Amino acid sequence: MPDLRVSFPKPCSEQWEDMAPVGRDRICARCDKVIHDLSQCTIEQAEALLRAGTETCVRARIDADGVVALAPSRSMRRMVLAAGAAASLLAAVEPAVARQKGPQGVIAGKIRTNDWNTRVTATAGDGKSYNARVKPDGRYRLKKLPAGTYTLTFVPACGNSWTIDRIVVSDSEVAVPETPDPNECIIIGMLVPENNRG
Repeated sequence: MPDLRVSFPKPCSEQWEDMAPVGRDRICARCDKVIHDLSQCTIEQAEALLRAGTETCVRARIDADGVVALAPSRSMRRMVLAAGAAASLLAAVEPAVARQKGPQGVIAGKIRTNDWNTRVTATAGDGKSYNARVKPDGRYRLKKLPAGTYTLTFVPACGNSWTIDRIVVSDSEVAVPETPDPNECIIIGMLVPENNRG
């Protein structure tokens, strides 16, 4: 059978640790909904949750390949993040790139991540910061940077931030080697099967 493809159209910023436990799940105080922990569900149980209601809120741990961590099952099927799911989330988000007249320096690179909402900040030696969002394919580009030495900080929607130090920028493009995201992504939010999105 094919993998169950899902997306997270409404990720939530609430913290799992702050929610009241109810068995293996939690109750979100903000919206008063049960948040199901998918790591405690088999593929069959997770699919039943999806089919039971229109707004199923979950906590999902997603690996670098986009596979959702589930409890062991006899089934070979997997729950995976749909490839287009990240792109649709970013379509409504305008990149926050710092704009200045004059400087022409660029930092460009790619990270290996499945987090569709990672921000990257280039911080100069004088403390000024320049921001951008990482695209769904992992690419990022910070433009119009004054010459100098920068620290790149990557801040995913879930997981911990990480940095790359000593990126030297002049009036040309600096290519940063592909960087792996050290985080395992955990998402809390509404889950829908990809073929039900409208």
